[in-house]
Amino acid sequence: ATGLHSMSIRTYERGVEDETLACGTGSIAGAIIGTYKGLVEPPVEMKTQSGETLTIYFDRNDSSFCNVFLEGDALVVYDGNLWDETIVRKENKDF
Repeated sequence: ATGLHSMSIRTYERGVEDETLACGTGSIAGAIIGTYKGLVEPPVEMKTQSGETLTIYFDRNDSSFCNVFLEGDALVVYDGNLWDETIVRKENKDF
């Protein structure tokens, strides 16, 4: 923890086999564990390896966490097309 409402995180992605610049799922998990251990309180601003900050909002009720929301910048990194014939349908028994 770097403050009452802030932490920093580094994440590693299996399959990529390298450190990632940011991970929403990992940031949420880190914020919840940090709160559980009494290190931070929500909302938690999570500084990622990219230098960007993700903000995690959630409520804590006794030993459970709920109403979890992640806020951060989004960037389109790919644009593509998907054709109907590439979608597997349940009625397609040949698959």
